[in-house]
Amino acid sequence: MHLSSIDMVSEISPEAFRSKYYHVSKPLIIRDLAKAWPAYHKWNWDYFNKWVGQEKAGIYNNIKSNPQTPINTADDYVNF
Repeated sequence: MHLSSIDMVSEISPEAFRSKYYHVSKPLIIRDLAKAWPAYHKWNWDYFNKWVGQEKAGIYNNIKSNPQTPINTADDYVNF
């Protein structure tokens, strides 16, 4: 097995990404990319509570199924 380090950048142009990483199938870690997205600052618990606070969310367990376990059924539902 051959291990090598993975390049890491904070920003990169689309052209540089395509030529240096995408077209040659080389992995790259891009740090802090999501911080430029509006959702990074907009989405918080207050925001979600305002828009979906009364919606029901399914609670699922991670127990393996058996013939008596319903498939794709939540164990309980709670408000978001």
